[in-house]
Amino acid sequence: MGKKRIYLVNPKCPENFWAMQGAIDIAGKHKTLMPNAALLTLIALTPPDLDIEYIYCDENVDRINWDIECDLVGVTGYTLQFERMQEICQRFRERGVSVAVGGIYATIDPKAVEAIADYLFIGEAEYTWPRFLLEWVAGKAGAVYEQLDFIKMADSPAPDLRYINARNYLYFSVQTSRGCPNNCDFCDVVRVIGRKYRSKPIAHIMREVQNAQAAGAETVFFSDDNFYVNKIFTTDLLTEIITWNRTLSSPLSFSTQATVKIGADEEILKLLADARFSVIFIGLETTKKECLDEVNKGQMFQYDPYEVIPRISSYGIVPFIGMIVGFDHDTSEVFTDVEKYLEDTASPIASVSVLNAPKNTPLYERMAKENRLVEDFRGFWHLTTNIIPKNMTLEELYTGHKNLFKRIYDPENFERRIIAWLAGISYFTELYSTRRKTLHRIPLIIRIVYHFNFKVPTRVRRMFWKVLRKAWRINPRLISRAISIMVQYWHYYDFANKEARLNTKLENVAK
Repeated sequence: MGKKRIYLVNPKCPENFWAMQGAIDIAGKHKTLMPNAALLTLIALTPPDLDIEYIYCDENVDRINWDIECDLVGVTGYTLQFERMQEICQRFRERGVSVAVGGIYATIDPKAVEAIADYLFIGEAEYTWPRFLLEWVAGKAGAVYEQLDFIKMADSPAPDLRYINARNYLYFSVQTSRGCPNNCDFCDVVRVIGRKYRSKPIAHIMREVQNAQAAGAETVFFSDDNFYVNKIFTTDLLTEIITWNRTLSSPLSFSTQATVKIGADEEILKLLADARFSVIFIGLETTKKECLDEVNKGQMFQYDPYEVIPRISSYGIVPFIGMIVGFDHDTSEVFTDVEKYLEDTASPIASVSVLNAPKNTPLYERMAKENRLVEDFRGFWHLTTNIIPKNMTLEELYTGHKNLFKRIYDPENFERRIIAWLAGISYFTELYSTRRKTLHRIPLIIRIVYHFNFKVPTRVRRMFWKVLRKAWRINPRLISRAISIMVQYWHYYDFANKEARLNTKLENVAK
């Protein structure tokens, strides 16, 4: 039958999404957050007896070759990538090249994707992709491949990292589990991964971590929707990471995302610090129980947000706070409340989104019944909403959100929070020698210092040097942490002060 060539494409994300995520190297070189593990996993799933050649393109770091000779194009993407997915599919189909589409958005809204694809994949692809390839090569492929039952995680192979360049990415991702026991009304994740918690074998996870390190990763992001569900599993995994990481002359750092529950467990927090976790994204959402209750997340209020967040910080782990504004119980006072909470808990970094209702979620159905939907959710949760607020106008919501961002990342306000955060650290792991790691980072540190000395506004430059002096006085070991946080700060400051991005839809509000 001859060799088949498959062109796998990860569509570019909107520019304002990357600005929010801080995906620009401080020296000016564009980097994207992390490789698309889903497409690289498809490569690893290919039956060995099939003669298939893959060409991989991440449009966030490279250009699509529209003239490439191939037999099939594979495309994946999230909601915010859908418009670009449509463009890619259309252009290749106009050339007569068949297109296969799968992933998160294809699973959430298969009817929309069916119109742009020759082959549609719904759900997890570990079983359907190999079956499709066998049938496609034989000329017997169907139009739709749907995984009805959730797969066994042991059957999900390590992504094939030979197709990427580590220098294009800020970090690598490894998924340890799927499934979230929570069922928040605004979240569509459970439709994709289910509520039953499923984890990979720890030996399998460690192999993926080691592959990432061998490929050039310095940081690994565990991309689980909720890293801390099963304490025994989490404890065993962290113990393995610590043992392996200590064998490296330049140990890896890690990050992940979890609920506030993780901050209530001192044993786990110590293990996270010993494993060199630097950041945990915490989906706090709000400090008001009535807001959590309205979206079926009230059980999280058993963990006092004024206690658990500082406890995470005390272990030298940055709690990257995820907040939402625009709940039905929110008034215009919510913006002041959020700012005060971040100040009171010395939380240096926060991402504040506007409440949205993704299609087919309980929140979407409720808003539809109340005639409060203004348009379909497009994935721009940082900037806009598809919900008509209950106790604010859209203009009040957008303006309040924009001004909140500016205040949070005002240099003086940020300076107070980061210094308080640094002063609140009480645990320092003694398991590693950081001398070689520090030497390895000297060129990057020089670029960062140059940037803050010559490329930023005067107020930001002064804040940078004041924070470094304070960090040195508190504990010289904190200098590296302070620099890392301020690099992240710069991206948020830059974003918050570019009103064109934050004002995407304000001009239409009054119409």
